Amino acid sequence: MYRLKLVIDEVRGKCYASYEKGDTIEVEDPIIKGKLCIHALSALIPYFTASYRETSSDDWINAVEYLQCLIGKMQI
Repeated sequence: MYRLKLVIDEVRGKCYASYEKGDTIEVEDPIIKGKLCIHALSALIPYFTASYRETSSDDWINAVEYLQCLIGKMQI
């Protein structure tokens, strides 16, 4: 698995996990550093699974730069 570092870029509306711009989430299997709410986790799951395999340059997952959770409208 690759090391993932995610930075909160923007929070719109109410974030129930109290994320703020600049907060980070770091993942290096099997350790997650920083707080991770269930709503952010649901947005990250496709990237966790992709980090366990090689992806081709035209794979859709390589084109996405921002993720957004559905509840708090947090963009990471």
